[in-house]
Amino acid sequence: MSEKKSGINTAIQIERRRLLIDATMSAISEHGLSKLTLAKIAGFAGLSAGSVNFHFSSKEALLLETLSHLAHEFEQSIDHALEAAGNDPAARLQALFEAALDPEITEPRKMAVWFAYASEARARADYQRICGAQDKKIFGITLQTCDQLIHLGGKQDYMNARAMANSVQGLIDEIWQEILYAGENYDREDARYIYLSFLASVFPWSFAAPDSQTNRGSSLSTKDKSLRIVRVEKQQVNETSKLFDLYRQFYEETADARLARKFIGDNVSKERSVIFLALDKDDTALGFVQLYPSWCSVAAAPFWTLYDLYVEHAARKRGVGKALMAQAEKMARKTKASRIDLETAVDNYSAQALYEELGYERDTHFYKYSLTLD
Repeated sequence: MSEKKSGINTAIQIERRRLLIDATMSAISEHGLSKLTLAKIAGFAGLSAGSVNFHFSSKEALLLETLSHLAHEFEQSIDHALEAAGNDPAARLQALFEAALDPEITEPRKMAVWFAYASEARARADYQRICGAQDKKIFGITLQTCDQLIHLGGKQDYMNARAMANSVQGLIDEIWQEILYAGENYDREDARYIYLSFLASVFPWSFAAPDSQTNRGSSLSTKDKSLRIVRVEKQQVNETSKLFDLYRQFYEETADARLARKFIGDNVSKERSVIFLALDKDDTALGFVQLYPSWCSVAAAPFWTLYDLYVEHAARKRGVGKALMAQAEKMARKTKASRIDLETAVDNYSAQALYEELGYERDTHFYKYSLTLD
């Protein structure tokens, strides 16, 4: 019994520490480092100031733990991106930019923490101690990659790898500053267009210029019929399963087109779920949402679990996700459901922002438990 209780207490402490780190990011974003107090952090966490001291010996210890957490998260993101890119230098350099644009890594509050430490004199020594080796490692990778690309183009006689690496890091720093100031309104697709244009102009033998901005990213809507939402039937299973396979890969599952086709096909034929597919004017599939029916015993009423929402990369930030969510709500109301439930990762801030904008409320009263079965 004591071992079980100890395990529960450890889990609670880990969750509280995570909650306090999250609250610290929010507090720094709103107040900065100089005006930060434990009381303000505790307020964001919904805890007492005394409980903060139970988990961290001081405010400074909590601040350093927060910075260390972000540094570790960013380094892991870079490592995973480079591993996925393989040995091709062009793919590795693009992977560095993609990691720097990752919404989970560059969530505005995290940007506030990075720049607070980098800009305030008393925090610079802490930043250098925690992040100095990491910064050197990332610059070294960038330098090596630029040098490889220069040799691939045969330009080593007049192109300087260090100058190119500095330019790459400078552009990433500029993107991070823009994210800090723009917040949730930051246009990541525009940033992607800019960095791809930069790479194409500097290394034209390895990168193609992106499509012009006038031909990409226009908003889509069911009102002007530039977007159409349909319920998936047998004839849409192939298109939907391709998106479903990409969706599973997003969650780090191995690509498996056959599994995706069978799963979606079975869901449709056996009516296990309701799936809506977003199509553009050319009937190109852009995204889907999948919901499963269930019942609430307490309310003695049906409800829907919105389990999957996915929008193809090029169609994001164009209104597709909102249109799919609106169709899901319309269907739920038509079936007289009591509510729609969904889950998302605690650090998926872009998804959280969408859900909250649409009126979804985060549950703070119940814990979610799961038992994995063989």
